[in-house]
Amino acid sequence: MRRLLMSILLALVAAPVAQAKEVKAITPLAIAAGQPIRITGMDLDYAPKVQAELAEGDAKAARKRADQGLPPLDGNSYPDGLDGAAYATMPFKQMFPLVVRDVVREWRLDEGRPVFLRISIDYLKTADAAVALLVGSMDMLQGKVDVIDPASGQSLGAFKVEIRDMKAGWADMLVRGGGIREKLAERFALAIAKHMSGRKTMAG
Repeated sequence: MRRLLMSILLALVAAPVAQAKEVKAITPLAIAAGQPIRITGMDLDYAPKVQAELAEGDAKAARKRADQGLPPLDGNSYPDGLDGAAYATMPFKQMFPLVVRDVVREWRLDEGRPVFLRISIDYLKTADAAVALLVGSMDMLQGKVDVIDPASGQSLGAFKVEIRDMKAGWADMLVRGGGIREKLAERFALAIAKHMSGRKTMAG
């Protein structure tokens, strides 16, 4: 019986995980295909159930900041001109918009029709190492993106972004490395860029 259970457990760990579609449209974008757009800014809020995970991640970021001898951040500011290495020392609410900004610039979504994003994060979870070694655990970031016309305030569409990354076994956890919040934020931002641009890659 024990051998049978172990065989099932190993099969679950080794089984490939289907890659779910990262973007699910809620209402179609009222933007012509291929039309240049300029993301002018974003609002960010969170579901109550996200607060505990946010607090844990922010505490780790604060410890990294202290270990590096960096001064405390103003909780109401959004520092500019930082390289990506500094993002690991920042609270999520400051790190996430900067990651989105970087991706927006790379994808050239900073010229054309202006649009504003309202992003509501409704799920954030980092993989549990102990569980990952046994049966697998996920890094996850999910939320809703409302696209708004900044001049009229009218909705131009909405979509759901679901980032899921299953980790199982020692090898996966070793390759996973650190900076999980920033990696999840970057994948979330890439999903936004691809959906809104209608492209699969950055413009040449």
